[in-house]
Amino acid sequence: MFAHLRYLLAFSLTLSVCVSMYSEGWAAFIALAYAFGFVPLLEIILPPMVQNPPVQLRSKREQSAWFDLLLLLALPAQLYALVLLIWVSPEDIARGDYLSLAGHITAYGVSSGALAINVAHELGHRPQKHYQTLAQMLLVTTLYAQFFIDHNWGHHKHVATPEDPSSARKNESIYAFWMRSVWGAWRSAWRIDRALMGRLCMWEVALFLTILWIEPMAAGPWILASVLGFLLLETVNYIEHYGLQRKKESDLRYETTTPIHSWNSNHPLGRFMLFELTRHSDHHASPHKKYPILLNHDHAPQMPAGYPAMMVLTLLPFLWFKVMNHRIPNN
Repeated sequence: MFAHLRYLLAFSLTLSVCVSMYSEGWAAFIALAYAFGFVPLLEIILPPMVQNPPVQLRSKREQSAWFDLLLLLALPAQLYALVLLIWVSPEDIARGDYLSLAGHITAYGVSSGALAINVAHELGHRPQKHYQTLAQMLLVTTLYAQFFIDHNWGHHKHVATPEDPSSARKNESIYAFWMRSVWGAWRSAWRIDRALMGRLCMWEVALFLTILWIEPMAAGPWILASVLGFLLLETVNYIEHYGLQRKKESDLRYETTTPIHSWNSNHPLGRFMLFELTRHSDHHASPHKKYPILLNHDHAPQMPAGYPAMMVLTLLPFLWFKVMNHRIPNN
């Protein structure tokens, strides 16, 4: 039963976003403080959970509708966060309360980066067309629809190589990586599937015009919040592959991707709140494996803390390099 309920922790993020949206002043930053303050502190206390699901339960979890239902709940959760932003941000601007406005922008950014894009990542790997459409819808609400194309047909092909804009290089700061990865993913998506990229861009423009029609003063905050959301996603990309490289076997190919080419984390809150994204080593080894049956690999490089804490650490590059560089395999 615990295995079925623990992923509900993901929606504690939604609860923190709602509390932020209904609050003013410094209280409007509750979602940001919860995701990147309270959760990392808890993960310092809680030990990693390295156990893999028993073999006899894996097929049951893979076929269980419950785990898929949890993913589907992310769409109404994200849309509700968007409605709240459209509602509260014009009021903030009207009364000159820019502190609350900043807090509300960060709240939607947390919803976009930690929930919407993450769930879109999981659904985007499903072969069913309806799941892929839901993934695209979630990404459109974050102005980062190109992720659907580049991640599935670019990143997974080129991960841990110089050809991948989403793989961070050793001694590359998060700030330099943001510039390279965002622009690189955009170019990659257009190159891989121009027709689909064009349609996704039209969806984003349509959503922008809809917000502009409903409440013009909410359009700017939505754009800023979406940028924050996809920068959180790119920060996750940064920590997932920092400094790891696949060997080049010939002019035409690199070695096969294995669990050693992604950083892994077994810290429980990050695992459950992010639908096992932190077991990233197994995800790249088996991209179509559903989240509740992803495995820990003992030989995969392990992060010293959970994703939320590691994301905060990236903001101080000198400290990040000190903590991580000596942990890079074959360094």
